[in-house]
This record gives sequence, C-alpha cells and structure tokens, in this order.
Amino acid sequence: MGLEERFNENYHRFTENEQYICRYLLEHKDSCIRLSITEFAGMCHVSESMLVRFAKKNGLSGYGELKARFRLEQDTGDRREGELLDLVTDSYHKMMDELMRRDMTSLFEKLHRARRVFLYGSGSAQTRAASEMKRIFLPVKEMFHINGHDMRGALSRVVTARDMAVIISLSGESGATVGLAEELRLRQVPMLSITRMGNNTLASVCDENLYIHSITLPASYGIEYEISTPYFILIEYLYLAYQDYLCMKLP
Repeated sequence: MGLEERFNENYHRFTENEQYICRYLLEHKDSCIRLSITEFAGMCHVSESMLVRFAKKNGLSGYGELKARFRLEQDTGDRREGELLDLVTDSYHKMMDELMRRDMTSLFEKLHRARRVFLYGSGSAQTRAASEMKRIFLPVKEMFHINGHDMRGALSRVVTARDMAVIISLSGESGATVGLAEELRLRQVPMLSITRMGNNTLASVCDENLYIHSITLPASYGIEYEISTPYFILIEYLYLAYQDYLCMKLP
C-alpha cells in the first residue's frame, strides 16, 4: 500500500492537526524528501515530535522512513541509479549504530540465567528469524523454536519463570501475539520482544525490547514487501555481543 493510500485509509482517524500534516505532506513531497525533520517541521509549522507521531500512526518507524517511502514512490524515471540500495544500506547502518550504543547487560543477564529459551515468530519472516536465532545460539544456549498457531498455545503451557521467551513480530500489534505475551507476563516469564522501530503494545508488555530498522518496498519495485534482512543482522550482532558478555563474566 502506497503512502497516499495509507493516508486516505487513516484520514478519518486523524486529529485536525494530523489532517493538516497529511495534506501538507502530500503537497510538499519533494521538500520532505530533501529536508531534515527539523527543517521540514519549521516549514510545516509543527513540532518534530508531532511529525514522528504522525509517521508512527501510519505504521512507519518515524520521519526517516516517511522520507524513504516518498522517495521510493517517485516515478522510476526520476530515481537515480542505486538509490534503493543506498536507502536500504543506510537503514542497516542506523540500526547497527543504535545497537552498538545500547547497553545489553540487563538482557544478557536474563538470557544467561534462563534455564531454557523459547523463540516465537509471528509471521513468515519472523519465523525464519526465530529459526536462525536457535541455530546460531545453540553452541552457547539451549533454545526451542515454537512454530505455528497451535504451538503458541503449547508455549504458554510449558514455559515457566525460570525460562525466557523471545517474541519476534513486525508491528508488535497482533492481538494473538500480544495476548501470548500478556499470558507469559502473568506467569512472570522474562521476555524479549524484537519488533520494528516504534512504540508498540508488545514492547510495552515485555521486559526487554530490541528494534529493527526496516523499509517496505512499494509495488512499483515489482511487489510490496517488508525487507527482512535487519532481523538477521540483529540476531548475529546479538550472538556476538553475548559471546563478549560471557567472556567477561566467566573465568
């Protein structure tokens, strides 16, 4: 779904200020693509935080992805060669920068104490990421990949407060996935959520949260889909950082 379609679908739910931002964005796409959030907010006469909230209300991670989506949706003839790769690799670099600044001590302490770690992915890309996390962590931690709707119910029955659950979701807003996390919280199970950037319900339920930077490619590139590579970058970084943690903790 393109941005204009998304805005039209959500327009009746926007506040008056959000409707103004919506109209302004659609009338000044070229400026949005060129300007920083500070510059565009000043031009639009709204706060930067309001622009970020508007982007998130439309399922985007923030102003940066809003710019990227507008740029991707330009006519093919206006795109410079390699622009798509630039956008995607920029998102990878931003995610890595944020991960490297993040203090993982609390997360790694929970992971180290856990008797077992159960992994659940809520969609196809997330399921593949959970499977890869199990594979890469097996030398240092026993992990179980729970796959499928029926197995989600099994997870809620077998996991205990001595274990840990890792829930991988795109939006963090799926009712079934949030329901699972809420049930595990009642059981006092330590949980890590891995979701797309932005505030989401799943993250608010879990003890620890990690975020990916992801870009949705519009249909003009052949098919609209969400890039899944960030999940695997995050998982590999997590494994390497956990190895460093173990080296410092263990004699």
